Amino acid sequence: MSVRISYAILLFAMTLSAAAAEVTVRAGRLSVTADGGRFSMRVAGTGLLFVPRARLPKAVTKTEARAVSSPQWGKGREILFTHEDESRTSLRIYEGADFAALHTSVHNGAAKPLRLGSLEVLDMDIRLGDRELVSYGTGGLKNAPAGPGSYAFHAHADPETRNGVVAAWLTHERGIGVLLPRAAGGKTSLKAQLDFGLYQVNPGATRRTDTLLIGYFDDARIGLESYAAAVASHYGIRLKPKPGVYCTWYHGGASSEKQIAANTRFAAGHLKPFGLGVMQIDDKWQAQLPRGFEHTGRIRNTGPIKVFVDSRGNYPSGMAHTAGTIASYGMTAGIWFMPFAGNFRSPYFDHDIFAKNADGTPFHDARWSGTCVDTSHPKGLKFVHDRTKRIYDWGYRYFKIDGMHTGIPSYNIYVHTSYRDQNLGKARLHDPNTTHVQAYRKGLETVRKAAPDAFILGCNVSQNMISMGPAFGMIDAMRIGPDNGSAGRGNWGGVTKGAWHGSNLYFLNGRVWHNDPDPVYVRKTIPTEMARWMCSWLAVTGAMHTSSMQYSTLPADRLDLLKRCLPSHTLPARPADLFETNKPRIWLVGNERMNLVGLFNWQQKEQASISYGMKKLGLDESKAYVAFDYWRNRLSSTVKGSLCEELPGATCRVLALKPESDHPQLISTSRHITQGLIDVLEERWADKTLSGKSEVVGDDPYELRMALPARGSWRAAEAAADGADIKLGAPEEGLIRATITTPKSKTVDWRVSFENG
Repeated sequence: MSVRISYAILLFAMTLSAAAAEVTVRAGRLSVTADGGRFSMRVAGTGLLFVPRARLPKAVTKTEARAVSSPQWGKGREILFTHEDESRTSLRIYEGADFAALHTSVHNGAAKPLRLGSLEVLDMDIRLGDRELVSYGTGGLKNAPAGPGSYAFHAHADPETRNGVVAAWLTHERGIGVLLPRAAGGKTSLKAQLDFGLYQVNPGATRRTDTLLIGYFDDARIGLESYAAAVASHYGIRLKPKPGVYCTWYHGGASSEKQIAANTRFAAGHLKPFGLGVMQIDDKWQAQLPRGFEHTGRIRNTGPIKVFVDSRGNYPSGMAHTAGTIASYGMTAGIWFMPFAGNFRSPYFDHDIFAKNADGTPFHDARWSGTCVDTSHPKGLKFVHDRTKRIYDWGYRYFKIDGMHTGIPSYNIYVHTSYRDQNLGKARLHDPNTTHVQAYRKGLETVRKAAPDAFILGCNVSQNMISMGPAFGMIDAMRIGPDNGSAGRGNWGGVTKGAWHGSNLYFLNGRVWHNDPDPVYVRKTIPTEMARWMCSWLAVTGAMHTSSMQYSTLPADRLDLLKRCLPSHTLPARPADLFETNKPRIWLVGNERMNLVGLFNWQQKEQASISYGMKKLGLDESKAYVAFDYWRNRLSSTVKGSLCEELPGATCRVLALKPESDHPQLISTSRHITQGLIDVLEERWADKTLSGKSEVVGDDPYELRMALPARGSWRAAEAAADGADIKLGAPEEGLIRATITTPKSKTVDWRVSFENG
């Protein structure tokens, strides 16, 4: 007996020894040291200890290091933790990655199924010297390091240096990734967890969860952008071109067959040449029941009618007819619908397709969203496929799919940004082995398969943020904010609403999907400066363009505003002051030719004084920059060292910047608010001739603005343009203008020769 006891004690001691052995691995930029169920993280080159302590929630019985490789990041090293219940946690660092990747697999050694609503994955302390940190997540920027919980990503950053730690969920394939910051006793900590609704691990089985990324960055903005790039790489995201979109909703609901035909005809002639390409019909096109469906009595609806089969009286010829009309003008037909929502009160729906409450009744959101379709049920999945294919077969190739959260059967908690525990398990799925996220992704995959070449816009994360991360890799664009219709009436909160949400998620734009902040408004009911503010923010940041108006009713100057922010550029734009203010005022975007700075005053009535160092902005502080102000249509003061501007309330500045030169150079064009970023293809200086190549829209005067050197007596001698007319303007102080006109849109080679002296 004593021998058996001694042997057991020996085995236990050996297990403790294996768990307690310190293990260190290094790869790429990172070094990780593990000691039992805890580990720390350093920057390999500098030795900076940015995670002094990280704790795994389950006791660890074994820790081992080994070599690994990844098709995404190459060779690396792994620390594999084996827990007392035989679950495993893997922590990997790679030569080609800036992040460490942490992944937990849950094992069930019991005789009964293990059912989890959520799973804590990691609790870690964060330290960046003695600097005071800010907290940045889906709820925006918070000055205290213990901000509200965030979905998908979180950053702790030093606002002065931008040094920061980014933790973010690479995948959302089984659960909803959550980050929960806190501060206590002078320590800044972050907990990572997954919310499932129901995560069932059957007896004797081991089940994977999702992957968390952790990294240190000298500039946490780069960390957020690297995170988005990692998501895009993991899912193989190749975004469809960013469209310019007309939406019926904010001026006419679903509009009508006659009105949209007229608007399409006008848009094709006046806005399509500039980049508008989609005519999208919104809610209220759909009939209560299909034609011939017998029913007596009144059907009580929650929110919109959710039978997407036949049209109402505003589209008497049917929706396929209108899709054909739109296509006949060379435009893409778009439509709104809710793929994952129904109405249990309507006789059209089979209750088998719905998620259920605990008592077996359909899970229903009475706040607008309706009854949630269960895509873990074969009938539910077929229903989603058939409803999507029906609309696709009508000829629609742009889908605005609303009520996204109903695909993860849950409640509409609009407007929603920060984390809240939603008790997802209230909605029961047909298949207990399918998590809510798996059902959602399966539903989105089915929409994609039923409409293989359609552009899919999700609408919207603000209804419930759980719909955000699990949609990565499944859609082309996402409405990242709530409705902004009040902006069309000049309401300042509506004007800035989309910009605030778009700033918080700027790093996803163009990488994971296209950010849609909702329409810009240029009607006479919104003051000119506010309309310019919206159009400029959209143009500078490269967010997706949407507008909502019967275009023929717009005055020429207001229609021109739309032309100047079409199309949206595809360059990476970045807010300079992301960690300094909850409403970033300073944006930078550029290419090898030039840089563009957008300055935005978020206060409606108060003046804003902006002074920002060029080095921190991302430009060379030793150089002097020529600046052209787009809306003032003139050269601005030379900028050196710091950019200083005074902005009245509810206004903006858009400045084109180029280092001073000893010869004339193109500083701006009139085509677009970005002043040449999207339309100038080439620019050269040789033999006292400035030449270039530009994309010019037919019948739209295209002005070249050329800055002259401060030294010398430069003047324009002559100008020429191949296949187009060009005229030199009257000389101005430090500036020469030339206007190109052509009856048809084309690429124009142009030349302006100069004399000096």
